[in-house]
Amino acid sequence: MGKLKVGVEPNLNNVKEYLENKDISVKEFSSKKMGSSWTMNRYDAVVVSGTDINIMGMQDAIGKARVIDASGMSPEEIYNEIIDIQK
Repeated sequence: MGKLKVGVEPNLNNVKEYLENKDISVKEFSSKKMGSSWTMNRYDAVVVSGTDINIMGMQDAIGKARVIDASGMSPEEIYNEIIDIQK
């Protein structure tokens, strides 16, 4: 499998930096675009702060991207969730 592509909300800079240091392709991601299957198919995973996902009622991803709620998780725990995608 190639390099994983992950979308991260702009307010999660610590997660973005951690993932980039682990050689994951990271792009800032607006949770407002989660309803678009085209957008969601561009990523292997998206990391959200948790507030928007609950407001939107989006527990399941549209498209192939796995949605990871970062609430209460360390960057390392988020990284481990992302790596599990490859398994």
